[in-house]
Amino acid sequence: MLAVAGDLVQDVVVLTHEPLRRGSDVAAQVSTQRGGSAANVAAFAAASGTPTRFVGCVGDDVAGRALVAELAGHGVDVRVQERGTTGVIVVVVEQDGERTMYPSRGASALVESVEPGWLDGVEVLHLPLYGFDGGTTPDALHAAAVHVRSTGGRVCVDLSSTLLVDRHGAGWVREVLARVAPTWVSANADEVHALGLDDPTWLDAHPGTVVLARAGADPTRVLRAGADALVVPVAPVDGVVDTTGAGDAFAAGFLGATLAGSDLLAAVAAGHALARRVVTAPGAVLPPA
Repeated sequence: MLAVAGDLVQDVVVLTHEPLRRGSDVAAQVSTQRGGSAANVAAFAAASGTPTRFVGCVGDDVAGRALVAELAGHGVDVRVQERGTTGVIVVVVEQDGERTMYPSRGASALVESVEPGWLDGVEVLHLPLYGFDGGTTPDALHAAAVHVRSTGGRVCVDLSSTLLVDRHGAGWVREVLARVAPTWVSANADEVHALGLDDPTWLDAHPGTVVLARAGADPTRVLRAGADALVVPVAPVDGVVDTTGAGDAFAAGFLGATLAGSDLLAAVAAGHALARRVVTAPGAVLPPA
C-alpha cells in the first residue's frame, strides 16, 4: 500500500483569459476543487489502481468534511484529524498554463502524532516538503517516516516548491532530508540546482537516496551515488492547459509503478505518462485516459 501524508485543502483556481493587469480587472474562469500536494498524489494514485491511504488534518468544518468525502470518492482510504480551519490555496493560471499559488495551509499544519494503526500495511510513504513548513505537522511526519522505515517500508520526499527553499534556505531542506532519509527525492530542475542534489559529494553522502530530477518537457535525470545519471526522455504534450498537479501526478505514477514491480526507468516513464494527462485540464484533476 502507498500512504501519502500532508495537506488536504480547498483550491480556488483562477484560469485567466487575458494577460494579468495589476490594479485592474482580468477576465477569468474561477472554480473550486480539492487540493493540496499530498491529497493530489493520493487521488491520482488511487484513480490509477494503486491501493492508497491519505493521512492528514482538516478543519472541523463543512469544507473539511466535504474534502474528505471527495477524496474518499476517488477510492482513497482517508485518515484525518480534525481541528482548526481547513486550508485554502488560490491558484492563478496564466494563458500559457503556468501557475502562481497563494497558500494558506490552515489545519494542514496541525497534524499531531499519527496513530500507528494508520500506517499498518504501508510499503511506501510519500511526503511532500510542504508538510514540513511549520506547525506540529513536521514532527508527526518525521515520526511516520521512522515508523515506516522500521517496518521495512520506503519513503519518498517531493521538494514541492522553490518557495520553501527561498524561505527556509538550502540548509533547512537538507536537514529535513537527513532526518527523513528518503529512498527517493523528487525535485524539479530549480530545486536540484538550488540544493546541489546533483553534486557527487552530496550523492555519495546519501548512498541510499535516488534523486529524480525533473525538468518539465526536457529529459528527467535519475541521480545515484557512484553511477552515471540515467536520462529518461519526456514525450511532448499537445494542448497544455494548466501545470498544476503535474509533479504530484508524476509522483503518483512513479510510486504506483514501483509498488507494482516496475524497474526504475519504467517507473519514471509511468510517472510522466500520468503527468501528461493532468496538464491537459484545469486544476489538479485527472481527465479520462
